[in-house]
Amino acid sequence: MAGPDNRLSGLGKDAMRLLRPIWPLVAVSSAIGALSGLATATVLAKVNTAIHADGGLSETFIPVFLGLVLLGVGGSLLSGLGSALASGRISAGLSRDLADMILTAPIDRIEQIGRHKVLASLNTDAGTLSTTVAMLSGLIIQSGVTAGCLVYMLTLSAPLLAITLLVFGLGSYVENILRRRAMVGYRTRRSLADTMQKHFQSLTEGSRELRLNRQRRMRLRDGALTSSIEELRRNEFRTHTLLEFSYLTKKLALFATIAAIVTYKATLGIDNAVLSGFVLVLLYIELPVTYILAILPEIGRARIAYQRIAEFSAGRTVSEPNLLASVETRTPRAISDIELRGVSHAFPAVEGKPGFTLGPIDLTVRRGEILFIVGENGSGKTTLIKLILGLYPPQTGTLFLDGAPVTDETRDAYRQHFSAVFFDYYLFDDLVLPAGADPAAADAYLETLDLAHKVTIRDGAFSTVDLSAGQRKRLALVQAYLEGRPVLVLDEWAAEQDPTFRRLFYTRLLPDLKREGRTLIVISHDDRYFDAADRVIHLNNGAILEAPRTEATA
Repeated sequence: MAGPDNRLSGLGKDAMRLLRPIWPLVAVSSAIGALSGLATATVLAKVNTAIHADGGLSETFIPVFLGLVLLGVGGSLLSGLGSALASGRISAGLSRDLADMILTAPIDRIEQIGRHKVLASLNTDAGTLSTTVAMLSGLIIQSGVTAGCLVYMLTLSAPLLAITLLVFGLGSYVENILRRRAMVGYRTRRSLADTMQKHFQSLTEGSRELRLNRQRRMRLRDGALTSSIEELRRNEFRTHTLLEFSYLTKKLALFATIAAIVTYKATLGIDNAVLSGFVLVLLYIELPVTYILAILPEIGRARIAYQRIAEFSAGRTVSEPNLLASVETRTPRAISDIELRGVSHAFPAVEGKPGFTLGPIDLTVRRGEILFIVGENGSGKTTLIKLILGLYPPQTGTLFLDGAPVTDETRDAYRQHFSAVFFDYYLFDDLVLPAGADPAAADAYLETLDLAHKVTIRDGAFSTVDLSAGQRKRLALVQAYLEGRPVLVLDEWAAEQDPTFRRLFYTRLLPDLKREGRTLIVISHDDRYFDAADRVIHLNNGAILEAPRTEATA
């Protein structure tokens, strides 16, 4: 789906891009499918001729009939297998592209979309696209059958074919109107599915709070959740009703076509053999035409799913070309300083809520120092560390590493100097260590953090991450320590620790890390331990102030 800069180009263009490497396979499958269709139409022609022939069957009828059947069935099988292989490769490409798009999407864009919508795209939209792609093999085969039948119908009678196309054309026009209205409903249903995903997320992630608070539990169940379920049910009924009427229109078009053909025979006359052959093929062609018409709504759903996925690349203003490049992994070198010069980041107002702007910020972080960032909730502390980490590109100003500006091309290399434990961190169970690193170096840290009796490192991974909240955060610190990066960013790491480990963190772990040459950037609310920092900066409503040195911080 995504192009070289991981942006969406449009469903048609991206589909052609995915087809380009396998176009010979698609072309051969399509040709075999068309040949199978012609063979099927020829079988019908032979049967019609045999029905109206004088005397018995000719000597060649049985072998020709069996040969055509073998060609039709075998060709359909080969075309189906080839098309299934092609669609499988396309589906895999779609999945890889979606993963790449999420990996390369700006962090603030993912945060703006919302976790529940990202999960919905992974669980629903990707599945919808894959299902549609899987149906393409059948579409190729049935299109070949339809084409072969139409060719035979043309050889039987051009006027009857014209009548068929006219009546079916009118029926298809009405069916298309109904199907478009159904797609409007499906687009609404996709938004309702996002809301449903959000409520289900509340059920799972808030299960303990819901068990404690009956009023909230019942409000979620009988209010928000029931309302969403009922809206989704009504939407699905309306959408399916429109689709059923669209299929009914196709059926009515078939009977109207037969009536028109009979009327034509009654008024102008036509050979019975031609008439029976034409009606025979017309009845047979209903199946492939039904399949083709049935897949059209799926293509419509795929377009909507594609548009939802396109939100990941919508409004992208920064492209980092090296995010997915295969480069040699090197241990990041030591740094001298990190400087933010006139850097700011603004969040727009959303749904009546006022916007927020951090900065402009002027700040220098020096090698080997322990820097505390403090401030009230909502003052911009987490936004500041995301700017320092290079997760948010500066909207104004410049970020420097050792005097060199960090650009789009160098931002990912810049980020490799950092390890971080965010307040809402994610703990991976596997370890990604620098070359030459010894996992056994973690043993002492596991002992110090009282985790050795619960966790070991086996085959490059933690034996378990099924721990309490405080233990998981301590294990996240072990993981960050083992990565060996020169700068360590810790976002309220001590907030979930008991007094013993909180004191250990400030009085022992931070000084030990500093002695190893690490630069430490710590968000903290523990004013009792501010003396552990070399420098304390205070954020107030997006503005930065450096705390004066007092006896408490000296």
